[in-house]
Amino acid sequence: MRLRVWGATVACVAVLAAGASGQAPAVNAESFAKQAMLANKAEVKLGELAVQKGQSADVKEFAQMMVKEHTNGLNTLKEAVKGQNVEEPAQLDTKHQALYDRLSKLSGAEFDREYMKAMVDGHREVKSMVETRANRTPTTTGTSGRVSDDSRLDSAVNQWANKALPTVTKHLERAEQISSRLK
Repeated sequence: MRLRVWGATVACVAVLAAGASGQAPAVNAESFAKQAMLANKAEVKLGELAVQKGQSADVKEFAQMMVKEHTNGLNTLKEAVKGQNVEEPAQLDTKHQALYDRLSKLSGAEFDREYMKAMVDGHREVKSMVETRANRTPTTTGTSGRVSDDSRLDSAVNQWANKALPTVTKHLERAEQISSRLK
């Protein structure tokens, strides 16, 4: 799996494997939030690696943006889901760790190409997932007719995704620009 990139001063989003169709599968709000937190942590760690190992000034600048915006995105997401019993993942998952380990063995132009390829692939998948989440209509009441905790979380995550979508799009466009120059 490639890294799924998110980032924004306002928000960052999640990691998900796209299905065979290339579309991200539907995810409940809690799972989406956890994946988004995980993606932010991965982006920070990979961005720090790219700042150190990157050769191109564009790659290093992009990596610095990822570190800054994903740190902010993680904090923003944690605030959005505060009090909703969404546990932040303590460490990277196997797939992100494998990507980190693979990239850490590369250097120079090869590192730059592989890092940016991972950024492009990830942003494409994430954009699809965020669009799906942002366009979702949350249930506003529980079975009792009152606003339920699930609907509050769903609403908070959907609002966050709406704020994140322009940034995801911006990151994808920038990653594609840089990647196309590195070939």
